[in-house]
Amino acid sequence: MDQKSFYDLLSRYESGDCTEAEKLWVDQWYHNLNSRNFKDLPSMALEEMQRNAWQHINTIERRPATTLKIKWLWPKVVIAASIVVAFFIAGLYLVNYNHAEQSFLDENVDLNLISKTNESNQNVVIALSDKSTVALKPKATIIYPKVFAANKRTVYLKGDAFFSVSKNPKKPFLVYNQKLVVRVLGTSFLVKSATDNLPAQVAVRTGKVHVEENQKSSLFDFSKKKLAEPILLTPNQKGVFSEHHLNKTLVSNPIPLAEAYNIPSSLSYNFKEESVQEIFKTLSEAYGIEIKSDNEQISTYTFTGDLSKKGLYEQLDLICGTLSSKYSIQGTRIVVSKN
Repeated sequence: MDQKSFYDLLSRYESGDCTEAEKLWVDQWYHNLNSRNFKDLPSMALEEMQRNAWQHINTIERRPATTLKIKWLWPKVVIAASIVVAFFIAGLYLVNYNHAEQSFLDENVDLNLISKTNESNQNVVIALSDKSTVALKPKATIIYPKVFAANKRTVYLKGDAFFSVSKNPKKPFLVYNQKLVVRVLGTSFLVKSATDNLPAQVAVRTGKVHVEENQKSSLFDFSKKKLAEPILLTPNQKGVFSEHHLNKTLVSNPIPLAEAYNIPSSLSYNFKEESVQEIFKTLSEAYGIEIKSDNEQISTYTFTGDLSKKGLYEQLDLICGTLSSKYSIQGTRIVVSKN
């Protein structure tokens, strides 16, 4: 809703010409405006509203008028200034208001919801009714039903948490936060909420995760923005949300799939005159990540060394160091090239 439409709605509300739905919206807007704690607004925002209000007042006062008219106009000037300030406050409130949490509460109003916040400095593990567990990071909050609904499992997260979800194909597990909706059937993954410095992220350890933008993050669609394209994540991949885009890349510390799924592995990382091409195949199989070279000469080299008990990126550093090469992360794959 743009400013002109907003003014038109208020005018029709005052004259009694708006619909019942519009009247209900305006009543709710006034209620939110009256209950808003404006002390939370930044000082710069308040100063900007004050400047605009006084600019509006000065414009009215500069109009030619007699002393009698100025006195008569003064109450209206005060009212106009109040309206200008109210519009700025309401605009800031509506733009910054996130509807995701309230929407979650409304959709689960029939369930007995529990809200828990981790006030400690360590992870707190919460057991859910379906035997799934949530490792809640410090200062994070989770809202979840005491008993999940019959057809789905939904929770709302503020902050960061690691989920280990029990398998149940008939009841999908959905994690909502301010920006994203994560849909899984049975897997383990990390969800990080957006902060002032970092975007919202989802990192997968096991299984597959479907990630999409939360359509209910805003009360209104001011800019008619296009929602981000959903993505599917597999182990050692993460999705990063920014400016209505979801990008796929690799996690900062990939874990071998055997370790993630807690299963035995026969792969050996102790190489003796092994071709680099075969080493890349071994590492790709171990981590579920495509590793390739864009230079045919590199594939003909051999490498000798024990890469056990080292992370993937450290393993690649040692290999590339002996080959005078380098690697780069391109999306969800790793490409090795000559320096």
